[in-house]
Amino acid sequence: MMQWQLRWVWSSGLLVAAMLMGASLEAQSQPGGYTTPSGKTSEGRELFQHRCFICHDRDSDRVKALGPTLDGLFKRKTLITGQPVTEESVREVIKTGPTPGMPAFKYSLSEHEIDLLIEFLKTK
Repeated sequence: MMQWQLRWVWSSGLLVAAMLMGASLEAQSQPGGYTTPSGKTSEGRELFQHRCFICHDRDSDRVKALGPTLDGLFKRKTLITGQPVTEESVREVIKTGPTPGMPAFKYSLSEHEIDLLIEFLKTK
């Protein structure tokens, strides 16, 4: 390739990256139903999107959800394990993955991250 073509490709790539970053930042700054003044719930939502959404998504036509929906979890009386729904029982489910299809997250999520997930699940 000629020097000017390389510069054009490089400049175009930078322009596209800058536009995507700007759109991402703009989307993050929009008010949403999950944001709290402390930001804990939005951090929990992000964790949910990265760790839980793939199996617990009921709003998607893309794939069938593998796990139960977590919408309204803290309004239920019991978990799928039969335990009453409490912060501690939800924490235990996240850590141990008590059903065959759910992985245990005790080694891949910190206590703080689990707290953030629980705060988000209370709003879901």
